[in-house]
Amino acid sequence: MKINTKIIKTTGLVTLLFSFWVFLANPALGNTPKKVAIFPFTMNSPQDLSFLQNGLYSMLSSRLADPGKVVVLEKQAVEGILKEAQKNETTKGEMNESKARMIGANINVDYVLFGSLTHFGESISLDANMVDVTGQKPTLSFFKQSNNLGDVIPLVNTFAGDVNQKVFNRSISNELYARPQQGQQAPGGSFQYTEDAQNQYPGGTFVDSRPRSKGFMTHLTLQDFITSMAAADVDNDGKIEVVVATETTIQIFRAEGNQLVLEKKLEYDSSVRIVRLDIADINGNGYPEIFATSLSIHLDDLSSFVVEYTGTQYKTLVDDETIYYGILDDKKAGTKRLIGQSIGRNPFDARIYNMDWDNNRYKKEKRIRMPRNISVLSIAKGAATLDGKTEYVGLNKYGRLTIFSETGAIEWEGNEKHGGSGHYFLLPRNDTDGSFRERVYLQPRVIFYDFDSKDNQELVVIKNQELGGGSFGRIKRFYKGNIQVLSWNGIALSPLFQTQSVQGWISDIAIADFDDDGIVELITAVVDRDRSSFLKQGKKSNIISYDLK
Repeated sequence: MKINTKIIKTTGLVTLLFSFWVFLANPALGNTPKKVAIFPFTMNSPQDLSFLQNGLYSMLSSRLADPGKVVVLEKQAVEGILKEAQKNETTKGEMNESKARMIGANINVDYVLFGSLTHFGESISLDANMVDVTGQKPTLSFFKQSNNLGDVIPLVNTFAGDVNQKVFNRSISNELYARPQQGQQAPGGSFQYTEDAQNQYPGGTFVDSRPRSKGFMTHLTLQDFITSMAAADVDNDGKIEVVVATETTIQIFRAEGNQLVLEKKLEYDSSVRIVRLDIADINGNGYPEIFATSLSIHLDDLSSFVVEYTGTQYKTLVDDETIYYGILDDKKAGTKRLIGQSIGRNPFDARIYNMDWDNNRYKKEKRIRMPRNISVLSIAKGAATLDGKTEYVGLNKYGRLTIFSETGAIEWEGNEKHGGSGHYFLLPRNDTDGSFRERVYLQPRVIFYDFDSKDNQELVVIKNQELGGGSFGRIKRFYKGNIQVLSWNGIALSPLFQTQSVQGWISDIAIADFDDDGIVELITAVVDRDRSSFLKQGKKSNIISYDLK
């Protein structure tokens, strides 16, 4: 049989062209995804930083993974591989490039990433290496130092950006790697419009009422942990005092010029841990009471109390109460109401009640219907939406803002996290060996304030940022925070303007003309160092303010 070579050539050409077309249409068919194994970083520290070790894997994995192009091995699989490697004489011991290549070759990955994080005193350093298992490319090494643990995230971002660009030839147009450009940063600590607000109000709708502070002013520095703060005329002399709580004290300050001067310090038993202050005249005698919500020393019970000025001294009205106190300040109606929550299984679990003064006690009255996972510590009452209707707004257990009605029906719930606090309640031990107790973190207060004298009110909310974006497990660490002012845009609460971030975390806020200068201030308690700080010795907090004009 005679073969037609012309037909064969034509068929071959068609096949080749078809294959080339398929390749162009599906580039993934011609590219095998690169495999990366991220080994747990060695943590050189006098403290237990296992949570940070886990967080480093999560951050690097999320920043390097690229569907169809870069695959990152699961953490559990890597841990099993390393466990086996420790049984081999040639791969056991401290990791280096040679061992990384041998292990990488055995598990058929293209790259191995390993490194260490070291901290001593106030210094922290990140040392990382991206190793090409074949040895054809030089190892990409990274080493940076800082004096702040909060800089770990920017350091990881920088290293991940280098890996993406230099190893995978991939530029990341993502805010994780964004660098602020010169000349675009607002003055330190000032209020500034958010990008959403600029787009939403292009004509500057709120220009006349927007806070124009050139920055914040520091009025007080304490070598202690400011757990809460409130502002009110507690001695009925016509002037506002700033009342500050530490874990075991209530301190009353008066403004003298730009400074807060201590007027009275009330010290309490070391068995209490004050986490929240609220002030209102509920018993109607003309002197507002100071309601101190307090945990027990073991953080698993309540020991709240109430203090009042009698005209000559501060007197404890009730003591050792298993109640979370809160004040609903309905500015539209001009009323303040005491609400309370029983201890329950956790701070977001029990029923909430109106409370009133009766026979020298604060007693529960009518139950208030609230959604699940809401606490009295982070509820405000006001006109949040554009129709001027009075509603409740609260931060739930997960940091989501929730608007709900008098019947407890949820009308709107946000999907972005706000709030955040270093205060927590310990649940009973429930693991097999009894060595671990789950923490339930409290949420800070939210405040309604009318910035533009319209029917609706703006919401003032704390937003503390967790180290690692919350990826470090069940123990929360905060490294910076700011205050956001939110306004209803017709479908949701959206940022209108905000303060620039401050280092540490914000434990509380208040709005008052505390220095009697005719200008209302946003007063803020900023915790720089507290009992959870593991890079810094001691405790330090500040009271700062922003003019609202």
